[in-house]
Amino acid sequence: MGSLHSAFDPEKFRTDGHRIVDMLANILATGMSGDGAVLPWVAPAEQLEYWANRMDEPREAAVDFLTSFAERSIKIHHTRYMGHQVCAPLPVAALAGLAAELLNNGMAVYEMGPAATALERWIVRRTCGAFGFVEGDGFLTSGGKLATVTALLAARGRVLGEGALQEGTDAEYAIIASEEAHYCTARAVQVMGWGRDGLISVPVDGRFKMRSDLLPAAMEQAARRGRRVVAVVASACSASTGSYDDIQAIADFCSANRLWLHVDGAHGGAVAFCPELRERICGIERADSAILDFHKLLLTPALATAVLFRDPSSSWAAFHQRAQYLFAENDPEPWRDGGRRTMECTKLSMSVKIAAIWRTQGEELIAEHLRSVHALAREFAAMLRARAAFEVAIEPESNIVCFRFRRAGMAEDALDDLNRALRVRVIESGMFYIVQTALNGRVWLRTALMNSLSTVADLEQLLDTLECFAGAGAWVGSFIRMRTAAAPAGVAGGGKKETGFEWRSPFFQ
Repeated sequence: MGSLHSAFDPEKFRTDGHRIVDMLANILATGMSGDGAVLPWVAPAEQLEYWANRMDEPREAAVDFLTSFAERSIKIHHTRYMGHQVCAPLPVAALAGLAAELLNNGMAVYEMGPAATALERWIVRRTCGAFGFVEGDGFLTSGGKLATVTALLAARGRVLGEGALQEGTDAEYAIIASEEAHYCTARAVQVMGWGRDGLISVPVDGRFKMRSDLLPAAMEQAARRGRRVVAVVASACSASTGSYDDIQAIADFCSANRLWLHVDGAHGGAVAFCPELRERICGIERADSAILDFHKLLLTPALATAVLFRDPSSSWAAFHQRAQYLFAENDPEPWRDGGRRTMECTKLSMSVKIAAIWRTQGEELIAEHLRSVHALAREFAAMLRARAAFEVAIEPESNIVCFRFRRAGMAEDALDDLNRALRVRVIESGMFYIVQTALNGRVWLRTALMNSLSTVADLEQLLDTLECFAGAGAWVGSFIRMRTAAAPAGVAGGGKKETGFEWRSPFFQ
């Protein structure tokens, strides 16, 4: 058998596949039990050197290569992964992704992805129904940023007319969003050519929600800049704190001023599938467009994002190009050729991963997962309030909790440095993975509790670890700033680190 035939050999694929699935199942089991490191920390330069050397070595078996890859990757299924808003995908969805990638059905036109196109149509209709878009329409695309650009391009097209797409626009328009809105909104405004002044930021209240009472002032600010407002973006929820804007109040303003309302539901829009939580997005049914990431709270591998429109005709407003070699003119079912409406031409069959969850697990499992991670966030906030060394930024509305370690008498700037350094120590230890954010100019630790198998015991151990790392009474002064510091003994990737601090705690001796 020639080398090409050997590379495609079905029996070799079968054998390799069994070995690789066994390896991944072991990683899944380890993560679910809370054993091993969440992130086997290695400095970036060292990681690059390892793989550069590895790739120059003689060829190896697929399972050996992928085992090394997995061992050196962050473990999203680990119960102590509490960092970025990326879910631990269901195994069945990962298997569906394997099938989709081997079949490799691109979805620009129906013939290249017939089953995936039909499944996408079903998913879009079901999700529109959950959002209250009774006659709505839309499509799937690759991630929230691309989805936001697409939705706001559609807003531009509907408000300004088709000429905006054909001829472009001058920098005389603007979008209004909360100062806590995801940065993809600013990127979308810049992509449309409206520059930094094309985004009008509205201050937030004490719970980091948009102050809808300041929307008239935002309109006046736009006018002073010589800008006409096209749309308002509501966050459901914000990325930093998980706070939901008051969609009803924003919808009232948009209706009174004939503005497009877009809801960034990339993260929190998932609560549409949980009856007990849906009130958080009350008013979303009045939006002109909304987005939802299935790869955040809906147990789906990345990337898979829905772009949805209340008026089905709006789903055609972002793009409308002719391509004789792809699209049939006057097609009675134009929805079938996805490339007409999306930025992508060739697009992954992401619908099969979502549909596999619905088909094999049912919507009830999704609701159970959502209830679990939201309840865990509330429990975590209560645990933090019960410990004198911590404070909570706000009572969580979602699965996101922002908190801060405090030391009596320590200046705020020093507390910022302390919390930054604690995060570095936590992730380099491999014991937990958490992130940080800035609220009102101060550094806060942040957890996104994405894994419904994480437990209260995991969270208790996180707080114990942070307190231990802070080393009650073990700090010399507060910190001694320096360019490099020694990593704790036994930490993966130990040695000199660019942490900016020297730790003098008995815990690390």
